[in-house]
Amino acid sequence: MGFFDDICNRHWCEELECACGTNVVLFTADGFAFFGLLDRVDDGILFLLPASNEELVIVFTPGGAVKHEELSFIDICIIVALSKNVGENPFSGECQD
Repeated sequence: MGFFDDICNRHWCEELECACGTNVVLFTADGFAFFGLLDRVDDGILFLLPASNEELVIVFTPGGAVKHEELSFIDICIIVALSKNVGENPFSGECQD
């Protein structure tokens, strides 16, 4: 991970690297939430691709707006929470029994 091992929590970096190749929901310190496939971690930057069964990365802004991106780059040091192996869009608003 390079110099980010010294700046960020080494265990958090390892946890994120282990989640590569899976659908994730990431929450950031600035209030954003991302849903997508964690492609890779490269020198402190996460590369997020569209999740399975999705065409775009889903981004929720702090104001509640929903945005879509083809690819998201996220600084590893602003991530505060991670949910791994998410099967479908958890923010779709559809309840299933």
